[in-house]
Amino acid sequence: MLITKNNIDYIKTVQKVKHFFEEFQQLRYVSGLTLKPQLSSDGFLEEPVFPVRDDEKIMSEARLVKEYTKVLNQMDKLYRNILVSCYIERKKNVAVMLELPYEIAQFKRIKKRAVLALATEMGIVVRKNN
Repeated sequence: MLITKNNIDYIKTVQKVKHFFEEFQQLRYVSGLTLKPQLSSDGFLEEPVFPVRDDEKIMSEARLVKEYTKVLNQMDKLYRNILVSCYIERKKNVAVMLELPYEIAQFKRIKKRAVLALATEMGIVVRKNN
């Protein structure tokens, strides 16, 4: 079945996106990085540089961190900025909106598109049960 805006459970999809960012931060920590990735001056997440270790489990988690970072860096800059601000820095919507040149209704539409873009890319979109 094709995914359309009418058959997406947006609230559950947001929960999955929140979980994605929690997992991303946990993987960063376990692989030897700081919890919060930083945005560089050009708006991209900084490429992770891992400490040298021989532990296979840590190496597999480091690969996931690199892959997740790559996915986030391929997103639209505005989407990436909103997602990082909301789900990693845990800023309130109003605080993020004030940093951007958008009114609340515009911001909410853009945030929804950002959430759905990431969820689609990661395969974590939740469909409604009809």
